Amino acid sequence: MSGEITFAAKNGSSVLLREAVPADAGELVDAVRSAADERSLVMSEKRSRKENDEAAYITALNRDKNLLLVAVIEGRVIGGLAVLQADEGKREKTAQICHVGLHIVREYREQRIGLRMLQYAVDWVRQKDYKKIEASIFTLNKRSLGLFKKFGFIEDKNCLKQFRIGSEYIEEVCMSLMP
Repeated sequence: MSGEITFAAKNGSSVLLREAVPADAGELVDAVRSAADERSLVMSEKRSRKENDEAAYITALNRDKNLLLVAVIEGRVIGGLAVLQADEGKREKTAQICHVGLHIVREYREQRIGLRMLQYAVDWVRQKDYKKIEASIFTLNKRSLGLFKKFGFIEDKNCLKQFRIGSEYIEEVCMSLMP
């Protein structure tokens, strides 16, 4: 799957899904940081990528093996989804696996945008003939856990005390989908 898709969010807003371009870098960084700033316990909480670094990353991304998708409402990037080949494709044993991460700005959640982004990603993964999609989610992030489960991801393992944030230990759930 490739190309742009437009659909109506639950609140009626027109949402455009398309692959990221370097000009999206600043808004994409802001969208990812918005989740970290509210401490919603996402894996990118420590992300410190700057706009020019993100633009260079988007430019250099191997689009045959990786997907960087953005959700746009009224010209503003309000979410991003990355599907990245495991181990950057450098290991034959894991070349059939990809990892997915999803971030949506708070005020646009619960609008079925994440679900549509995941559908786009799974269609893309099937087209690229990957065999497994993995997602790592903090157990306290109930919204993300529910979304991925609703989409058909299953829990592979639960890692106790996987991360420490301040004085708090957080568990991580590894989930997967065989497309």
